[in-house]
Amino acid sequence: MKEKLDENFIKSLVNIALGIVRGKSDPYELVNGAVEYLISNKEKYMDHPNIKAIAVLKMKGLFIDNIRKNEKFSPMTDDEGKTIDVEDKKEDISEKISLSDECKKVLSTITKMGDKCQEILMLASEGMSMQEMQEVTGVKSVGTVLSRLSNCRKELKGLMGS
Repeated sequence: MKEKLDENFIKSLVNIALGIVRGKSDPYELVNGAVEYLISNKEKYMDHPNIKAIAVLKMKGLFIDNIRKNEKFSPMTDDEGKTIDVEDKKEDISEKISLSDECKKVLSTITKMGDKCQEILMLASEGMSMQEMQEVTGVKSVGTVLSRLSNCRKELKGLMGS
């Protein structure tokens, strides 16, 4: 595995980490965390055909964990660039930003749902694979992710009256 974790591999991870953090935190923390993870799980990933994908998934997970831990969110802005003050994260902000009526209805409905549903729907909307969602949420199996996503979609559909 050490031959896979050469200088070029680390440099490529740094470039990816820079894209993940976008100036919001230290990209080297993500790279170090991913490399430590790969080394500590070398038996599991030693012969993996795409070890970089594993490292990237781990970096994304670490970044999301760091945001959750520190609650460092970028301020939301309106059309004129003024910061929107949102005190309660469950507040209905759909009236403060320019969205279609259908989007406003969906956003308002999602904010009324539980944290687990909000998280899994957000991850799905970002185009994450089931395995990526499993890694980020920390659930034990992809089946649990599929089940949770299906249940949350049914709940959303029911709340939307569709």
